[in-house]
Amino acid sequence: MSPHETDLSQRRFPWLRSGFDLEGWVGALAAWLVGILLGIIWAPLFWIGVAAAILILLATRTAERNPPSNIDLIVTPTDGTLVSIGGATPPDELRLEGEGWTRIRISVGPTASNGLYAPIDGAIDHIIRETGDPAAFAAMRPDRAGLSVIHVALESGLRSLGMRFATGGLGPRLDLISEPGDAVRLGRQIGVLRLGGWCDLYLPAGVQVQAWPGQTLIGSETVLATFEAEPASENKADPAPAATTSEVKSAVAVKPKARSSARPKSKPAAKTTAPTKAKPPRAPQAEATAETDSGSSAAGDGENLSDRLARLRESAGGADATPDDDDAV
Repeated sequence: MSPHETDLSQRRFPWLRSGFDLEGWVGALAAWLVGILLGIIWAPLFWIGVAAAILILLATRTAERNPPSNIDLIVTPTDGTLVSIGGATPPDELRLEGEGWTRIRISVGPTASNGLYAPIDGAIDHIIRETGDPAAFAAMRPDRAGLSVIHVALESGLRSLGMRFATGGLGPRLDLISEPGDAVRLGRQIGVLRLGGWCDLYLPAGVQVQAWPGQTLIGSETVLATFEAEPASENKADPAPAATTSEVKSAVAVKPKARSSARPKSKPAAKTTAPTKAKPPRAPQAEATAETDSGSSAAGDGENLSDRLARLRESAGGADATPDDDDAV
């Protein structure tokens, strides 16, 4: 289950999200016992042990955090107060190239939680440590000599940024639990910063800063800035529209030729079919009528000839009929 899906309503105290490391409880208990022994010798010495126990608890204070899930965001790596935002050149230890870098300076109080968190998704490129001087107990200024300093460079593809953490030189107050080459998730803990100090975050050009000076920051949760679209993805997408537009223009230019060649072919087809409209069937009817007329006329001529022969015979006379009959016999 991801941190965003945790149901805090089942907890008795949902607001109680902070605590102390195990080493803090053990150290505080040891300091308290030492105070009791000193109090036996002399009563005021007991408070020395109490003060040491409180100091150890403050140095080991932790807190539960729910970072966002957007990989384009940049979150604050520590608790504290945003002091300034402005352009600056990254230190040589970070090995950051290019121009237009923005520095966000954060002041971490001694009572803040000791967690250091990854501001982006990516991997640790390199880490450079500088051992502090025990004489520089309080980190009153970020550039004071003798401070314990760690430079951390992160990269994620074409994106990169750098961080500089500084604190007092007395005691183990600054440590990282990650090593160079380790992959880190956005907002996940990568180290500890005890009893306050400073954090300088160097952002590349092209990011949009969303924080302001004087803002109270919550490590791993407060969004400081956002990345813009990667230039590599934009360059890859540029040739595609040019190719598609040229293809569309060529396709549009070909279409009129196809239409002009198709029109002349349809007109002759319509003209050839027009003259053959039901005229051939009428010819057989005319021939049939002609044949019937010729047949009827022939029959009529035959009947007229027989009638004429009969009339000629009747007009010949009755007398002539006998000799004729005898002659015929």
